[in-house]
Amino acid sequence: MAGGTEQAFAAGMAAVEAQDYAAAEQCFRHVVSLQPASHEAWNALAWTQLWSGQPEIALEYARRASELARHKAPEYLNTMGVAQGELGEFAAAEATLRKALKLKPAYVDGLINLAKVLLKQGRLEETVKTYERAYAFAPHFPKLAFALAQMYRKQGRADRARTLLEEADKRGEDEDLALAAAEVDSELGGTPHGTERLRAAVALHPEWHLAKSALAHFCLSTGEWREGWRHYLLRREERDARTYAAPVLPQRLDGKRVLLRGEQGIGDVLFFLRFAPLLRQRGARITLACEPKLAAFLAAGEPLEAVRTTSPDDARAGDFEFRIWIGDLPALLDTDRQPFAWPFAVGEVAAADARARLAAFGPGPYLGVTWRAGTDILRRREFGNDRTLLMKELPPAQLGAALRGWRGTVLALQRNLVPADLAAFSAALGAPAHDLSALGDDLPALLALLSQIDEYVSVSNANDHLLAGLGRTARVLVPYPGEWRWMRRNGPSPWFPGFTTYREPQSRGWEMPLLVLRKDISL
Repeated sequence: MAGGTEQAFAAGMAAVEAQDYAAAEQCFRHVVSLQPASHEAWNALAWTQLWSGQPEIALEYARRASELARHKAPEYLNTMGVAQGELGEFAAAEATLRKALKLKPAYVDGLINLAKVLLKQGRLEETVKTYERAYAFAPHFPKLAFALAQMYRKQGRADRARTLLEEADKRGEDEDLALAAAEVDSELGGTPHGTERLRAAVALHPEWHLAKSALAHFCLSTGEWREGWRHYLLRREERDARTYAAPVLPQRLDGKRVLLRGEQGIGDVLFFLRFAPLLRQRGARITLACEPKLAAFLAAGEPLEAVRTTSPDDARAGDFEFRIWIGDLPALLDTDRQPFAWPFAVGEVAAADARARLAAFGPGPYLGVTWRAGTDILRRREFGNDRTLLMKELPPAQLGAALRGWRGTVLALQRNLVPADLAAFSAALGAPAHDLSALGDDLPALLALLSQIDEYVSVSNANDHLLAGLGRTARVLVPYPGEWRWMRRNGPSPWFPGFTTYREPQSRGWEMPLLVLRKDISL
């Protein structure tokens, strides 16, 4: 590069270091405008697009870089493979990354990205072997020990994960490895061992926000409510310290106006609404602000004085004495109670419409199914996403095989339905499953239909909150380890009385839980 372009490139790399990707993009664009054959700048420009959530453009720039380098630079092939993976082109991404590794077999970045692509295709054994190759070359590579330990845990090999973590973090200074070690302690010695490790980690490292969040979930999943809610509260205070500090609620709030601000997903808002009556008992006048779809669904009425759509002004001074994120309610109320689910009712007209709709699909009894909930963290784009998003799933073909022989009509209530998943489920079921995924955007119709079906089998999702509010139940498949609302112990959840749980064992795999489900559901 000439002097001017060298300076611009260096400025771009400094902007990348500062995570100012817009400034970095400007610098690299300046370089290629002056020196169009600069494959280094084209590759760097591709990464700015990946970090900005534009994999289509990133792929174009990475291809240009690779062509300029005569396809002999494994780093550029790696960028192409990452972009293809972000676009969901997993077979193409695998082929591209294998080309990079043929040029440079000890290329750790390429091995790690290949492992991620293999995992997204459900090839766990190959994923582990690929991570192991990378670890053999570079055991201190950032996040590599954590990723490999997580794969060992997915295989049910917690003892191997422990050995790896002890080797990788002898001083206990890595937050990710400490979190993984807590999970391993829980698997090998029981949940209290994992909880104690997290308590010790938080005491030594009060700045570890993820560890505090994990400690909250551990406590809540074992019924240590007050401590759990206290740690759960800190997730918001520390993440949004500049814009939000949780208020102190007095014992009496007579006439005080409180704005409950919705957060996370629909299911989370519905779950935490069960604490709103406790707030109303203190005399508060409550307004709920939430996403439009939910705001249109929830009617004002005791204990809510009003329901409205979330607004950017919700965090500012206005008509409310208190503004509370809804997930903070249990901690601010200092309660260890488990209130009943938020109640729902379906009118006779809506119920009759739902029955007619079901009859059009086929004869009863009617079985609803959902095999994935939360964010699809395996298939989602990696860059620009919240690392704490929760994913719950089991293979749709396995669920279909377990339900094969259902004597009535099966309804797929899966949000964001992937056609290939529905095909795999239906093939294993041996019968068509009707696609009702669109009901996720029509909550009144969904509620009415849930009030009329005979059985519902699912991983935990927002529909369970609707069923609980209707006074109905479901059969819930709980991936290991159980999310805190479903607890880390066998048996039912205190939040969903009457719901039957089928828990993936620590050794992993759904064979035994699905055998029990098949027996219970009386096929």
